[in-house]
Amino acid sequence: NKLSPEEFDARLASGTLQLTLVGPSNVGKTTLAKILETLGFNVTYIDEEIAKALGLACARELPQWLQMPGSEGYAKREAAYLRLENELTAAHAVPQAMGRNYVLDKTGSLVHLPLETRGFLREQALMIHLDVGESLDTLIERFFAEPKPVVWECFFSKREGESEEAALRRSYPGLLRERLYRYRKLAHVAIPAAELRNCSGEETLCVIRRTLEKAHAAHATIEG
Repeated sequence: NKLSPEEFDARLASGTLQLTLVGPSNVGKTTLAKILETLGFNVTYIDEEIAKALGLACARELPQWLQMPGSEGYAKREAAYLRLENELTAAHAVPQAMGRNYVLDKTGSLVHLPLETRGFLREQALMIHLDVGESLDTLIERFFAEPKPVVWECFFSKREGESEEAALRRSYPGLLRERLYRYRKLAHVAIPAAELRNCSGEETLCVIRRTLEKAHAAHATIEG
C-alpha cells in the first residue's frame, strides 16, 4: 500500500488518508502523531489503549506495570501486553470515524506481533518508519533515563555475576538493532527521524510526500 504522491494528495484532501507510525521507543512517534492531530487527523495511541484495557490511568503507568525482564512474573505480563497489543491493533487498524484522516501511533513492539496482524496493518495504511539510522547511543540513554514498556522477546540475558543494570545495558542494543532491521523490512517508507524533528504539521506532510516522490522515482528507474 505504498501510495503514489498523487494518491497521497487525493486521500489527504478527501479525508481518507491512513498512516501508521512505527519505530523504537523515544524516537518521536507520539510527538509526530500529536502534531498531525492539530491538523484534524484522528489519532489512536495504542499504548494508551493498552493502559486503558489494563485499568491503568494512562500509558505513563505501563513501565511500572510491565517492569524489567528480570522481575518476577515478567514473562506473564509480557505475554498479556502482547496479547492486548495484538487485539487492539487489529481493532484500531481501520479508523472508527470516517471522513477524517487517520494516524495509528504504534508501540515499538509492533514487530513482535503475529505475521497476520502485521500484514493486515500494512494493507490498511501507509506505514512510515521513523528511522534513527545506525547510531543508537541516544536512544539507549533515553530508555534508561525514561523507561518505556518494552517487550524483550528473547533478547535479554543475564550472565553469572552480572548486575541487572549491566545485563540490561548489554542486552538492549541487540534488541534495538534487531527491531531496526524488522522496521525497515516492514514499513512502506522510512524517513530519518531527524528530518521530522521540530516540523509543523504542514512541514511533516511535505516531508512524507517528498519521501514518496523519491521512492516512486527510484522504483521507476529500477523498472526502466
